[in-house]
Amino acid sequence: MTKTTINTFAAGARISTRGEDFLITGITENYDGSMLLDAEGISELVKGKRFKFDTKLDVDIQVLDPAKTKLVADTDSGYRRTKLFLETQLRNSTHYGDKIHVAHKAAFNFSEYQLDPTLKAFKLPRPRLLIADGVGLGKTIEVGIFLAEMIKRGKGKRIMVLALKSILGQFQQEIWNRFAIPLVRLDSHGIAQIRAELPANKNPFEYYDKTIVSIDTLKNNAKFRHFIEKSRWDIIVIDECHTVANSNSQRGDLAQFLATRCESLILTSATPHNGKKETFANLIQMIEPTAIPRSGEYDKSDVEPYYVRRFKQHILDDKVRSNFQDRRIVPIHCEITPEEEEFLNKQQKIKFEALKSIHLETEKNLFDESTRKEKRDLLFSIGLFKSYMSSPSAALESINRRIEKIKEKGKSSENANDNIHLLEDLQSDLIHILHNQKDSKYQAFKDRLIELGWSGRSKDERIVVFAERIDTIKYLSENLKRDFDLDDESIETFHGGLSDMEQQALVEDFGKKDSKIRILLTSDAGSQGVNLHYYCNTMFNYDIPWSLITLEQRNGRIDRYGQTETPVIHYLIATSDTEGLRTDFHILENLTRKEEEVYNSLGDAASVFKLYDSKAEEAKVEEAIMDQNEDFFFGFSAPDVSDDDLFGGGSDVTNSFVTPDPVASELSLYESDGYYYKDLIEQLKAERLMGYDEAEFVDSTYLEVRNTKELDRVLFDLPKESKPSLKDIYRLSLDKNTVQNAIVEARKKKGEWAKFQMLYDLHPVIRFLMTKLEASVDKEVALVSRHGKIPVGTAWFVIHGQVSNNLGQSVISDFFVVPMKLSGGLHKQPLSLRDFISQFEVNQTLLTQYIDQEHLDTLTEMLPDVIDFAKLMHMDQKQQIKQLEMEKQLAVYQEKLKNWEKSAQDHLELTFADVPQTGFIRRRKEDEIRYVETIFSQSSQYFKDLNSLNNEAHLKVIAAFYNL
Repeated sequence: MTKTTINTFAAGARISTRGEDFLITGITENYDGSMLLDAEGISELVKGKRFKFDTKLDVDIQVLDPAKTKLVADTDSGYRRTKLFLETQLRNSTHYGDKIHVAHKAAFNFSEYQLDPTLKAFKLPRPRLLIADGVGLGKTIEVGIFLAEMIKRGKGKRIMVLALKSILGQFQQEIWNRFAIPLVRLDSHGIAQIRAELPANKNPFEYYDKTIVSIDTLKNNAKFRHFIEKSRWDIIVIDECHTVANSNSQRGDLAQFLATRCESLILTSATPHNGKKETFANLIQMIEPTAIPRSGEYDKSDVEPYYVRRFKQHILDDKVRSNFQDRRIVPIHCEITPEEEEFLNKQQKIKFEALKSIHLETEKNLFDESTRKEKRDLLFSIGLFKSYMSSPSAALESINRRIEKIKEKGKSSENANDNIHLLEDLQSDLIHILHNQKDSKYQAFKDRLIELGWSGRSKDERIVVFAERIDTIKYLSENLKRDFDLDDESIETFHGGLSDMEQQALVEDFGKKDSKIRILLTSDAGSQGVNLHYYCNTMFNYDIPWSLITLEQRNGRIDRYGQTETPVIHYLIATSDTEGLRTDFHILENLTRKEEEVYNSLGDAASVFKLYDSKAEEAKVEEAIMDQNEDFFFGFSAPDVSDDDLFGGGSDVTNSFVTPDPVASELSLYESDGYYYKDLIEQLKAERLMGYDEAEFVDSTYLEVRNTKELDRVLFDLPKESKPSLKDIYRLSLDKNTVQNAIVEARKKKGEWAKFQMLYDLHPVIRFLMTKLEASVDKEVALVSRHGKIPVGTAWFVIHGQVSNNLGQSVISDFFVVPMKLSGGLHKQPLSLRDFISQFEVNQTLLTQYIDQEHLDTLTEMLPDVIDFAKLMHMDQKQQIKQLEMEKQLAVYQEKLKNWEKSAQDHLELTFADVPQTGFIRRRKEDEIRYVETIFSQSSQYFKDLNSLNNEAHLKVIAAFYNL
């Protein structure tokens, strides 16, 4: 190792300082010519951690010289140490290419469609994508696959997931149980723990590399906002991203900012747009700012590279389809009681009188205060009808609040919604219905429960009930407790007013076999993202939401991937022969029929109205009820948007990127993962790097590792629920069924997490053990083996070559072999490590032979030539080929960027051409010019750095094989 000058520093270079080794990831030149070096640790004590060095202060920084590698004889039986060290280097190295390398080994039922988002993301310059698969297809699994592959590529060290507060625990547990990727949960409890454990000025996003947090927590916590402004991530995931599509909202503003703080961005949503081009464009612009023209006019060719979207019908794999059950729909028609008829006739009278007056005023072309009054009455009647369709209790609470408000003002009027006498009359009707138990829908609901043999006891099936109004949920809770003699543990309510901890606790409890909850009453806060299908296949839509999107989301809580029983979905539907009411009830029933029709054909409920927004759909149903149009579903067309507008015609469904052979073939010196892990454990024990009682293979597929103080300290950021106590054990298995059965078993008991995790390279325990093995070989040391199957008089040097771009990202990582004559000179052209292993059977049992010091000296003298040949005859060629490939990519992108800039400038000129140049307009124009210039400049420089390979290849000698 030789001391070097500042000019030799380059992104990707390996350096040594303060007794440890680092990889330079970025360089900033100071005003005085010195440099600030961003670096990542690669030796044991600093591995994976990030540092910044100032060459003015750290004067001992040295670039590692591979020609000065010390060669040491391997004396282990069968050269086990050499094979293990080489194998560990292979497994710990970054992998590239457009195939799957490790995620297929995780604990999920492998299906090629789930690989599509990751494979498509890898086709982009930056892996950033919107996953917009339909409800229940397993977007969390698809996110896990992406995270696993990025970690394998060395680009997933720092991860932040943003999810709804109700599913933080669910998401965290799924990613850990299936992929062994630890996320620190920053809910209110997690934040309280951080405040207790970390200094007040300590940035939790720097202390914890992988976190999961609610976007509302970040939005509402000023200190957290301060912390994220000082942080960067390799990957940010935003689940249910439609909640951040509005860039003018606090959530949207925060999401737009976070998109600039990460290399990779994954957005997920089953409802990725609300039909407005600008909101969908906001999501795509987070992924790639230059994808959407500044005019806002785009077609499918602009956005298609940045999202994937499929529905159940598009999944042809029979094994996958077997994880979905054919659901059963049970409509329950409730003939309303005379008391309800009387109340609703009054509601209908208000509606028809308002409509009649509005039509009359419209014909006369009179639009005065009376017209506005009638419109208010019409809206009041529709609101009253909607609240009653939820429950008479919800309608009563609505009337009570209205009466209270009028009394506070001390002013009544002839308007229906301000007429104290009318309101009190309606109030009296509702009190009578409730007091005398004349609620037909509740009676039908109760009868159905009795018919099912349900009494709320521990042996009874578990049921989820959706209702729109919290007042209805309270009403149901009170009545069910009374009628079925239920205790507080048997019935629970879920709604948006609960804290994050309360919501997570309820979701987890309901999904456990030992849960005492027999019936979960939930508002639509439980309709997005929440898994309710574990041990539950019966659902009631107590009221019918006036939106197909909401209805589809509700039903998807139990009708989803992994449901083992037939989902049974009940609709409670009011009926009446009274004119007007009959039509209104039919309209609501048609909603359920249309959702079922879509489910059996199109797959996307939003495609019916093409409004892509639940609130907009509710407004459209209101119009149908006003117009008494029960056929409004048929021939419906939305004036604001169509598929042509959003996606350039046809469907928003995307084509698959999965190739016939999507999983990369493994390069290994071992017959199986199990053999490698066994040798790894035995070697660590032999070298006394772990105690003999700290790890044990129980059989060929199952490993137990004791949680020591050292391991517990290193793995401080694992989810607390997943960590065994000190001296207890981690249970790791190579068998997917064992792990998946453990996941199922964990659902039987509240508070339990899966006792088994996958035994594979990404598990933090395995990564810890592999790091210990790497550290057992001293820095700048390569092991030497004498192998009788290679040609006599030759030596074969195994080299790892790496080249980084100007961003410090490794883009070439290659293991190859340089064959030399012991007498001097090159024996033949360098060859791949794969060919070397295959040709000389290095992966077979090797015979240990004596290695003389003289032989080591001869090999050491050859190292400078080996390094020269490695650079000139292998790495330089690889670098040239890669550079040409990257230059083509850069040229394509620069052309696209120039077109975007030109289009933006043309749009700018057109927009402000005939507008008076007031101060406000000038500022707007200047802001737009500045935005375009910033995006162009930043994007241009980023892609130049991304596609630059001007840096020198950095080589490391891993091992040497020779024969005399």
